[in-house]
Amino acid sequence: MRKKKKNIFRKLFQKHTLIILNEESQEEQFSFRLNRMNVLVVIALMTFFTMACTTLTLLYTPLHNYILPSTKQVDVQDKEEILHLTNQIEQLEIRSKANDIYIKNVRAILAGEVPMPEIDTTQSPITKSVDLSKVDLAPSKDDLDLRKEVAQEEMFSVQGNQDNQESGSLLFTPLKGIVTSGYDTEENHLAIDIAAQQGEAIKSVAMGTVIFTDWTPDTGFVAIIQHPRGMISVYKHALTVYKKMGDVVKKGEVIAAVGNTGELTTGPHLHFELWIDGAPVDPKQYIVF
Repeated sequence: MRKKKKNIFRKLFQKHTLIILNEESQEEQFSFRLNRMNVLVVIALMTFFTMACTTLTLLYTPLHNYILPSTKQVDVQDKEEILHLTNQIEQLEIRSKANDIYIKNVRAILAGEVPMPEIDTTQSPITKSVDLSKVDLAPSKDDLDLRKEVAQEEMFSVQGNQDNQESGSLLFTPLKGIVTSGYDTEENHLAIDIAAQQGEAIKSVAMGTVIFTDWTPDTGFVAIIQHPRGMISVYKHALTVYKKMGDVVKKGEVIAAVGNTGELTTGPHLHFELWIDGAPVDPKQYIVF
């Protein structure tokens, strides 16, 4: 074993001569003496120099930000993402609260919890008598011109309704049947009841978006549609509702079937309500039943 160690030690320090010759003339160009230990030392020094240069380049040049991002940059990116997610959550909470308030208002309207405003007719100018003999009722020239213009527009709109049902100003009749109960504010019946055979089609009075479809103990299956210009139509006591919340319906499209669901019913019929700008109105003023 000692001989082997001595041989290895001798080989490391055994000197060799490296001669560089000219290939054509075979003349010696230069030569130098070296041993294996010198070669190992040179290789180690070159490796150390290369590693040192690479380390310094990564630490003190912009390449460090691309290859090895610092903890500060990571923290900044995490904070920006957290702020973005927080803003999205706040917006979703605001929308959720607004939807909850809207649904509560609709349910309050359906349950009849919204009080009807009392109208004081004692001081209304309508009740005062007017002496028509002292009033000039003859139309002026401007009035006559305006009447002609309005009459032409009405004729044009009637012709357009024949071609396109959606463009008509009149509402579609939701159900053909017998009107058993009319609109009566004194009895708090803010709707019209239409009796018909069970299963008959209930249609939308106008184009709109379904905002509520559910079952209630008093009125059974209910569908509510939001129409343009602040109008809402309500359909109660249905046997079933074919549409779901968010569906867009056309004028005259079937949305439900006549039923006898709910506790407040005495037979198959449609309880139809019409609301404009948050106030109930008599459907007969807008629909021909």
